[in-house]
Amino acid sequence: MSGKSSDDYKYRGHLWFAKRPGIGRLMEGMAPEYEAALNGWDGKSPSLAYHMFDKAHVVMLTEQGIIPKEDGVEILKAFRRMELEGVEAARTRVGGEDHSGEAYLIMELGWGVGGRIHVGRSTGDLRTTSMHIVQRNYILEAMKALLNSINAMIIFSEKHVDTITPMYSAGLTVYGSINLLQHAQVMTWGYCLMGYVNQLEREFTKLEAAYGLMQISPAGSAIGTGTDVPNFSRTRTMELQGFTDLYRNCFDAEKHEGYALDSYAVLLTLSNIISGLFFDLLIYSTHEFNLIEPADRYCGTSSIMPQKKNPMALRWMSDITVNVKARLLEARNEEGMQESWTDIINGLRMIPGFFETVRVNEERNLELAGEFWSGASDLAAAIMREKGLPWRTAHQIVSTLVRLAIDEKKTPKDVTSEFLDRAAVEYPDYGNPLGLSDELIQEAMDPREMVTRRTLIGGPAPVRVKEEIQRSRKLLEKNREKVNAMLKGLKEAEEKLEKAIDALIGC
Repeated sequence: MSGKSSDDYKYRGHLWFAKRPGIGRLMEGMAPEYEAALNGWDGKSPSLAYHMFDKAHVVMLTEQGIIPKEDGVEILKAFRRMELEGVEAARTRVGGEDHSGEAYLIMELGWGVGGRIHVGRSTGDLRTTSMHIVQRNYILEAMKALLNSINAMIIFSEKHVDTITPMYSAGLTVYGSINLLQHAQVMTWGYCLMGYVNQLEREFTKLEAAYGLMQISPAGSAIGTGTDVPNFSRTRTMELQGFTDLYRNCFDAEKHEGYALDSYAVLLTLSNIISGLFFDLLIYSTHEFNLIEPADRYCGTSSIMPQKKNPMALRWMSDITVNVKARLLEARNEEGMQESWTDIINGLRMIPGFFETVRVNEERNLELAGEFWSGASDLAAAIMREKGLPWRTAHQIVSTLVRLAIDEKKTPKDVTSEFLDRAAVEYPDYGNPLGLSDELIQEAMDPREMVTRRTLIGGPAPVRVKEEIQRSRKLLEKNREKVNAMLKGLKEAEEKLEKAIDALIGC
């Protein structure tokens, strides 16, 4: 017997992970952020959101003289006792979410006092207000995780601004189908990742807009017409919960379910970016491509094949968009919405660690970049410039060249002036030798030169990528300031609410 205990291993589904280095195929245990992702939904209930609304509503009712001050004080003191017990535990104990605050108060204080809380409210605005609070919290978590991901990807891009890699006509489309996966042109890893940074920057803008929509308060709209109770102040309830505006029509506030679809819209586009990126990385990590190698902490192994290093975290990330789309079919399902936000946030939280630890096989990347005619377009452009030919004529000459080379098992490095002339003569709409030099031909198809020449705005030339990195760093800091301001605003509202409670109960 080896003397190893079962504690040396951790089993998750069909995966084995070493709990300490040096056991079996993998040298690391599972990354904590990957384990969190496997655990699924964070299980957060809307209890704290209901609780915030309950407290703000009672403060407003008491301040406005709508309920007797002594009863308002007793209710607020009861809520403080609930907090000592634990809000979720206490509300679960009395039987549920929507009206669990009222149920708790009636059990604690009786009908005569506890029954006063529901003035001017309905199940409708209880739910919509709590979901606005829940959603805005998820959005803020997603924004923070997204910015951390951008930061890690910028650092990776800066490190690999000169690392040549092949570009493929490939990836996960918005519809979840696979494109051609054909060898195309040449780029760098820095350029590739900055492309995804740009996409995530646009997603931040969408998250920011989604947060703004969650900051419109439906509180006090009741079931669609509000209330006729004098002195009822929706504005006071709004500010105590950290909202920045009101639904200006109570019918709109009750009937509007677009806020859920607005969230799913950004969930879909964000999940598609994450899934598309990691679908490609999953392919590039295979033995056949061998362009990258994920760290062991993001991989599992096989129960039968000891050689396997399965990049399971990459597969999980590539599946995110499928799961979000499935939940979209039940957009009214609050739990499904929260599960989708949890997946997105966990996925974003995994990105920094992944790019900090992934190994890029630079030699293999360079080899594949120049292996299959990635410079064909550049050769056609060189012919066009040197000989003044129309683009399509130059394109067709090079197409003929590639066909002849493949038939004769020649590589791009084997192409000479004479061989190119053969293709030019064979192409019937031209039919003459070109007379380009061997040096010009090879320079046109050199992977590094191909990248360096593309200095146009948006091109992969290192000089342009470095400029984009600096731009993205500035935008990152600006967006972090925005998130900090949002968090500060909610914190100040929370403090305002507690101070209002203290003032009423005499603390």
